[in-house]
Amino acid sequence: MLRYFLRRTGQALIVLWLAYTASYALLYLIPLDPISVRLADPDNPVSPEDSAKILAYYGLDRSAWEQYADALNRLLHGDLGYSLVSGETVTHLLASAFPSTLKLTGLGVVFALLLALAIVSTVALTRWKALRHFLELLPSLFVSVPMFWLGLIVIQVFSFRLGLFVAVDDQAASSLVFAALAMALPVSAPLAAVLMASVQAVYKEPFVAVLKTKGVGAFGIYARHVLRNCLMPVLTVLGLTIGELVAGAVVTETIFSRPGLGLLTERSVANQDLPVIQAVVLIAAFVFVTFNWLVDVLHPIVDPRERAARSAKRPAAAPKVIAS
Repeated sequence: MLRYFLRRTGQALIVLWLAYTASYALLYLIPLDPISVRLADPDNPVSPEDSAKILAYYGLDRSAWEQYADALNRLLHGDLGYSLVSGETVTHLLASAFPSTLKLTGLGVVFALLLALAIVSTVALTRWKALRHFLELLPSLFVSVPMFWLGLIVIQVFSFRLGLFVAVDDQAASSLVFAALAMALPVSAPLAAVLMASVQAVYKEPFVAVLKTKGVGAFGIYARHVLRNCLMPVLTVLGLTIGELVAGAVVTETIFSRPGLGLLTERSVANQDLPVIQAVVLIAAFVFVTFNWLVDVLHPIVDPRERAARSAKRPAAAPKVIAS
């Protein structure tokens, strides 16, 4: 178990390093020296003194390898650099924007799980064939809906027509709920599809027929036995969809004009604020890798069959020979 944990942790760290290296190469190691160009822009609000400090900080007069080594060393110490627009530290900008995105993403995960569970549970327990066939088609419909289009529809219907929330810079709970719902609907599609397939497969297992002969009701079989055996596929898909949730939060925040990483990313791209863009890419990669690492680590803990399989692969200890 310890070896498995260390191997997965090492793989996660390598992926993070590769993501940082790729983003650094794409944003900084281009011939035009975008940092100097951005700071030399007369419309840039950064003062000449701060511009000189930022240029000295990034060491643009040194070789590319030296700049990369210094940047990687600063990253390991929690230093993400300075904004080329405001002169503030990128860490401060992220600390101000990330809590709002975290609330939106967390609520989106909850809504996506609840929606997927509601669809699959109704399909498994209902006796109406027409309703069952209709709900089985919903995941395919949800996954085909673009997130930005759904956000615009939610704003048009629930804000402009019904007046349930303010569409621009609204910090009320209602705005958060509707934004999370718009983000959760497409994300719930793969969760519902995988959970539905897992439930159908578990229902074919022999123990389900045994439970029925013992008089266990349909709800008891589903809630106590079937769902428990479908947990691992859902966790795996949830880990893979975390990246989609983070990207969806960026799009949704931009559409709903909510402060967060989305609005920060939009402004940074428009102003060519490269250190902030790179930090947002790194945050997204960190969240995605961390959730998938958690899923990998939880696999042998949640699923006893996998733990037993790993134990069975271990070579048996050689028998002791007692000299006569």
